Amino acid sequence: MFERNRALGKIGEDIAARFLSRKRYRIIARNVKLFVGEIDLIAKNGPFLVFVEVKTRKNLRFGLPYLAVTEKKAKKLIQCAMCYLKMKCLPNVPWRIDVISIEMDEFDGRLKKVEHFEDAITEERN
Repeated sequence: MFERNRALGKIGEDIAARFLSRKRYRIIARNVKLFVGEIDLIAKNGPFLVFVEVKTRKNLRFGLPYLAVTEKKAKKLIQCAMCYLKMKCLPNVPWRIDVISIEMDEFDGRLKKVEHFEDAITEERN
């Protein structure tokens, strides 16, 4: 089960990276592991450094993919973003966190839907 989820996550991240590239985002990094957590994608969009959380589902038994970004997960993503900025000495770079929600067909595995939520996590960043 874990390996299947990991494989689906990788497929989703590949789709998200291509989707963002078509929108003229420049992918800087993938699967960035930090001591506080992991960032799926980091991209550049204009002046913004964009931290991207990708959620992929083959069925909606557990709800729409983006609904998996809970308040707890949002706080973790903010911690990861701030840790990355500190680690890379980028204190004044404008940044945001986007969520990409991907729905795949449960039976044939084809892409059904991609939704991009820009600046999806906007709670206090202190």
